[in-house]
Amino acid sequence: GAGMSDAPKHHVLPQEHREWFEQRGFKGDMDIDQFCIRLEQAHHEAIHGGGNWKLGRTWPGEWNQSLMHELLKADARAGRMLTRDAVLKLVAKHMKDYKLPMNFVSWRGP
Repeated sequence: GAGMSDAPKHHVLPQEHREWFEQRGFKGDMDIDQFCIRLEQAHHEAIHGGGNWKLGRTWPGEWNQSLMHELLKADARAGRMLTRDAVLKLVAKHMKDYKLPMNFVSWRGP
């Protein structure tokens, strides 16, 4: 059967916020395309609010919404831009909460 290695790749860091991440050091070899994970379609849909992702973007528990909410809150608390390491630490915690695999793959790689 098909294993996780065949599951589609998805960006962990929301692509619509690429610029925000770039400002915090996610560029070149460390751009957001390096932080993808393989997820079965059903799991991916679930964290984006069920089957209808357009609706999902409005659900507060939706991955992109809740991740960016956490990051923006931390940014504001710090009173300055978070470092890349600080962002990754928060992302890792968020992934654990959502029970996501921590094995990153590159968007461009195999």
